[in-house]
Amino acid sequence: MDDEVAGYRFKDPQLLETALTHGSYIHEHPEEEGRDLERLEFLGDAVVDLVIGDELYRRYPDAPEGELTVLRARVVSGEALAGVAQRLGLPERTRLGRGELESGGRDRVGLAASVFESVLGAVYVESGFAAARDVVLRVMREELEATTTAPRKSAKSQLQEWAQAEKWPLPVYTVVEERGPEHRRDFVIEVEAAGRVAQGSGASKREAEEAAAADLLEVLWASPNEAGRRSAT
Repeated sequence: MDDEVAGYRFKDPQLLETALTHGSYIHEHPEEEGRDLERLEFLGDAVVDLVIGDELYRRYPDAPEGELTVLRARVVSGEALAGVAQRLGLPERTRLGRGELESGGRDRVGLAASVFESVLGAVYVESGFAAARDVVLRVMREELEATTTAPRKSAKSQLQEWAQAEKWPLPVYTVVEERGPEHRRDFVIEVEAAGRVAQGSGASKREAEEAAAADLLEVLWASPNEAGRRSAT
């Protein structure tokens, strides 16, 4: 196995192998007596939240907590982390059980995001926070640069004000799915407004709602003639 990921070379190849081992593989190969990625994923999730939160805090010194929450939800959403993992080729390197592989596991957003976080957790375990921070900022530059300016209000507030201004019913939020282990719950929430629907995910219902509202605003603002003008800005 290649010991390098995102410019970081592991000194302990076994640690990287654990970070790239899905639970389905361990279940089908009990004779190997190895561990799966879940514990490292738990650490990596905390690391990426802290690194991105700190970076946004520094980039936008005047942004209130609600705006920073919206930005962080966008940058560390499951879809965003999965995109980073795919750019790094991590799903292809992950050891999966045959059943998971045959059911399309490598293409799942949740698996890709989990593997990215587990690798970050492994970097943290081996070399500490500074090394893990360097990796996060290096590989997530594209996602961070997309936040060129902080919004003046939270996405939920903007969406509600838009609906009121356009005389549409207020947005309706629905929990679609709760997934993941107890120590790392992931919520998927759907929002409907102006006849349009969008989904968002996050580690809390609030983050998922903000992510869903932000996605729906992008859809509505991209087609003002169909859904109204961009009144919330």
